Amino acid sequence: MDKISACRAAYLIPFIDVLRDIGAPVDRELEKAHLPVMVEETPDEFVCNAFLEEFVAACEKREGIDDLGWLWAERFSSSIFSTELLSALQSAPTVKARLDRFACLSKLEDSAAHIGFIEANGSTEVFCDIPSVLEVNGHHISEWAQVSVLIEIIRSMTGATWSPDEIRFQSDFSACEKARAANPNTSFITQSAHTSIVMPTSVLAVGNLPCGVGQAPETNIPETLDAAENLKRLIRPYLRAAAPKIEVFAEITGKCPRTLQRRLKQSGFSYKELIETTRFEIAVEMLVEPDIPLIDIAMTLGYENQSNFGRSFRRMARISPGKYRREMLCRERVA
Repeated sequence: MDKISACRAAYLIPFIDVLRDIGAPVDRELEKAHLPVMVEETPDEFVCNAFLEEFVAACEKREGIDDLGWLWAERFSSSIFSTELLSALQSAPTVKARLDRFACLSKLEDSAAHIGFIEANGSTEVFCDIPSVLEVNGHHISEWAQVSVLIEIIRSMTGATWSPDEIRFQSDFSACEKARAANPNTSFITQSAHTSIVMPTSVLAVGNLPCGVGQAPETNIPETLDAAENLKRLIRPYLRAAAPKIEVFAEITGKCPRTLQRRLKQSGFSYKELIETTRFEIAVEMLVEPDIPLIDIAMTLGYENQSNFGRSFRRMARISPGKYRREMLCRERVA
C-alpha cells in the first residue's frame, strides 16, 4: 500500500474551534469532506492531509475568512504536540537540539513532514515541507501550521516574543494584516522553495537547561508501517461513529474501491475485517481502564448496543470483554 499523507487530528481541531466560534456548520462540512465528525474526541488519531486541506479551503472560502491559517496560528500552542514529542523536546538543551529532535520525530505529528536546515551568510533557514496533496487554493492555510510549529519550538527557548527575520511560504498568497502586525519585524515571502523561517544562526545556540540534560527519552515511533497498520491508523477516528463505506475509505487512501480491496487482500484482510480488527484493538486499549462501563465502550466504537459489541469481541478474542477485563486486572494485581 502506498504511503498516505496524514497528520494527527489535533492539528485539525483549532480550525474547528475557529469555525464553531463564528457559527459555521462544522459537522456538516466535516462529513462532506469525509473527515470524522467526532474528530475532537480523538486528537492522537491520524486524518488524511488531502481531506484536511479540502475542508479548510472550502470553509475559508464559504465563510469569507481572510486568512484562516493565521486564525489557526493564533490558537496554536505546544499543547497540540503528542506527549512523546513534548517529552523529547523538553529534554533537549538548545534550540538546535530541539529542532533536531523535531526533525527526527516529526512523523509522530505528520507522516509527510520533511524538516531541514540551510545555512548561508550568518543566517539559517529552517524548513518544514509537507507536499500539497490537492489542487485547491488552500495549501497556504496548512503552511501556517508548518511555520508555527517551528516558531513555537524556538520560542520554548527564546521566549514568547521572539519572531523570525522571515517567514516563507511556498504558496502564492498575502498574509493578512493581523499576521503582519503581530510580527512587525518579520518579512513575509511567498512562492518560496520551502515553507520555512529564517533567523540568525546564533539563535540555534540559545539554551536554558543545565548541563547533562541532553539525552532524549526512547520514543516508540513507527518509522515504517505495513499496509494494514497504515490503514488502521487512518480508520481509527471514524469508528466512534458509523464506519465509512469502502467507497469513502478508498477515496481517503487515494485508491479506487477495487484496488483497495485487492491491496487489503494482499495484506490478509477484507474491509470488514479491517474495521472489526481495528475496533477490537481500540476496545482492548479501553478495557484496561476499569472505570469505563462496557456500554460506554460499545457506544464509543459505534456499536448499536452492548450485545453486538460483546459478540464482535468474542469473535476476535474467544472471550467476552467483561471476562477479558477481569483477567487483565488480575494479572496486574499479581504483577
